[in-house]
Amino acid sequence: MLIDARLLDQDATIVADICIVGTGMGAMSVAHTLVRAGRDVLFVEAGPLKAARRSRPAVQSENVGRPFGIAVSRGLEVGGGTAFWHGVCAPLDQEDFLARPWIPHSGWPIGHAELARWYPLARDFLGSQDGPVATAQRDSPAYPAPDVLDAKPYRYRVSPFRGKELLLEWCRHGRARCLYHATALQLLQAQGKAKSLLVGSAGKRFRVIARRFVIAAGALETPRLLLNSLQQDNAPPASWWLGRNLIDHPAGYLSQVRFKQPFDEQSAEDASGPDTRTMAGFMLRGEVQRRHRLPNHAVFIRKGISKLPVPTAAMMSFLGMRGPRDVALNHLASLVRHPYIIWRIAHQKLPLRTRSRYGDLFFMTEQLPNPDSRVRLSAQARDEFGFPIARVDWRLSAQDTAMFADYYALLMASLRKNDSVGGLRADPLSRWEETVTSAAHHLGTARMAATPGDGVVDRDSKVFGFENVWVGDGSVFPTAGSVNPSLTICALGHRLGAHLLQAAR
Repeated sequence: MLIDARLLDQDATIVADICIVGTGMGAMSVAHTLVRAGRDVLFVEAGPLKAARRSRPAVQSENVGRPFGIAVSRGLEVGGGTAFWHGVCAPLDQEDFLARPWIPHSGWPIGHAELARWYPLARDFLGSQDGPVATAQRDSPAYPAPDVLDAKPYRYRVSPFRGKELLLEWCRHGRARCLYHATALQLLQAQGKAKSLLVGSAGKRFRVIARRFVIAAGALETPRLLLNSLQQDNAPPASWWLGRNLIDHPAGYLSQVRFKQPFDEQSAEDASGPDTRTMAGFMLRGEVQRRHRLPNHAVFIRKGISKLPVPTAAMMSFLGMRGPRDVALNHLASLVRHPYIIWRIAHQKLPLRTRSRYGDLFFMTEQLPNPDSRVRLSAQARDEFGFPIARVDWRLSAQDTAMFADYYALLMASLRKNDSVGGLRADPLSRWEETVTSAAHHLGTARMAATPGDGVVDRDSKVFGFENVWVGDGSVFPTAGSVNPSLTICALGHRLGAHLLQAAR
């Protein structure tokens, strides 16, 4: 059942077994197991059924840190971030889960083996498949010599998963309920147990009473809701980490390789299936990371059209687009000024077989955990219901830049020794500092840890201090790795759904 919260009466009460705040990747993944088991699931979504580009977002925030380069409220509609997800599926590496002495605050309370059993289920849910790197790709001149690099294939579907379609199907068949235009304001609790959720819509307030609550509102809004909830009298103490460690994947283009032979960045036939494409990503080998004490950065060699630098800022502005409805004048201007963008979009959407000697280097880097990069409550700005909005302060540290410089030097030295490389344009590091931007992967603000002193949720994603509140989104990542987080969020969500189902039994 779909319920427009604007039509509810003031002080109305809705009762459910499990209330999930949000309808994005994490929310849908948690719900999947529960809905199939016939559990009573109620979603609470701040956005409308379909957001328009010019619509005022239902939830506001103030950004005082480094600009993300995209609108942080773009996912506020039914389906959340899945409305514009590009479909990239890659698991975290074993190194990502380890406590690495050269990376402060690193280490998950669960290991890679714990998620390995959930990744196949996540791939199946998202319509993706696993498979070996195609032989044609291994023979490509764009496949670097393995002196310091290992291959890391990133797969994506031409038609990515859209959570809205599945959620609407559940609602049509009475398998779930979804409140939309409904902003979660505060968990009302007593003695560490959440009794109800205060929700606002169209100037009115009402309550959702549930036995269990899952917060899956994203790494910017999940801490806002929890911080507002823990301001009450007799509330459990807020973890020092709550809202801290806002991490992303600093990303962008830098430098270019010119190969002796033309190459195609995609394999002719991907073993994963006809609707799946492969991007050739590369990571430093584990022993190289340890020897040089570096993060787990990744690089892609993207087919270029000329020797000119890629317009990173203009290119990345297209990340948050859900389709033609999001096209603005600045996007049209970018398409006219930068033919590379048309080239890149065409190769993303169409099975083009063109070849090129130019290989533009696109980096997706691992941001170091940073307690000073954070989300807190605004001291002045309030929403229409009188609650503080989120104050977002995303920061990159000097250590992030220094470690990237060391990694960049290793990579360029490796490429210079590669027999297939005919030339190299090595851009100065200053260009990276000027153009690096967000990959739209907000993570880390409710980090998972073994103890309350090290994080916000335990290994089962339950909030420390609450007996019936869990977090089901990318907020729980202690470290980000260097891959699109959607597959891991989906795996964690299915793991949490199974945990909630088992606990209920």
